[in-house]
Amino acid sequence: MKKYILIASIIAVSSINYSLMPAPESQTKTIINKMMAAIKTHTGSQYTMRGTERLVGKKDLRVAEIFTKVKVNPNSVYLKMVTDPNKGTELLYRKGENGDKVTVNAGKFIPTVKLNPLSNMLTKDQHHTLLSSGFSIVTKIVGDGVKRSEAESKFDEVFKYAGDVTWNKISCYKIVIEDPTWGYTTYTAQKGENIYSIALKLLVPEYSIMELNGLRNFEQDLGGKTLKVFTSFAKKTVLYIDKINNFPVYQEMQDDKGIFEKYEYFDLKVSPAFKADEFSEKFSEYNF
Repeated sequence: MKKYILIASIIAVSSINYSLMPAPESQTKTIINKMMAAIKTHTGSQYTMRGTERLVGKKDLRVAEIFTKVKVNPNSVYLKMVTDPNKGTELLYRKGENGDKVTVNAGKFIPTVKLNPLSNMLTKDQHHTLLSSGFSIVTKIVGDGVKRSEAESKFDEVFKYAGDVTWNKISCYKIVIEDPTWGYTTYTAQKGENIYSIALKLLVPEYSIMELNGLRNFEQDLGGKTLKVFTSFAKKTVLYIDKINNFPVYQEMQDDKGIFEKYEYFDLKVSPAFKADEFSEKFSEYNF
């Protein structure tokens, strides 16, 4: 009799332990977590980015390609324009050096100059500034979406794994993010705030602030102005996440008018071994 009681007790304990085990993580959550972890731990990247962007007053989306190198710490960026109208132009930025200015080599016998990253000469008709280059901003935007959806227990309604896709011969997970709370709101800028700082604070696209408010100058102090802004980065986002390195090599963002920006990353190298002087004007492969 004691033997049967012991067996029954073991079964009961096993059942209790099983019931207390956490629910298995969804496949979507696993994919997102792997992407976030990969980006948070990378030290830099190198790629050619093809950007497709909506511009005010233009019927067709603009397409441009930029060769890019990014070092995470200290934040360092090298860009070279691959397509016209500024083909061949080089830009170099290293946080804490040159007064935090960007060194610009436009070629064509134009002397090299140093400009504020928010200068109108660098940001005219641009969706983002050079300071937003790379993938680190993705963790902030996606992380915010995860946090807000989980607070409402709606992660699996907002984030959806939509199967596998092959993009540029790369096997990827397709993730679709649809924000049911997306819309418009207003924000009153504080003294000293500009388009870039507000976008970073609210985690919305820089360009959306420009488009919605008829602004053109990233440097302008918007203190005291009441601005129309998105409530989140995008109404719908489509990501293709490389199954090997877990980076989002295809990013498509939509608002209520359709696609407003799309970024594709070719020949991506994650955490490459940059040379000691690779973010220096003296680097042998640059023409500063």
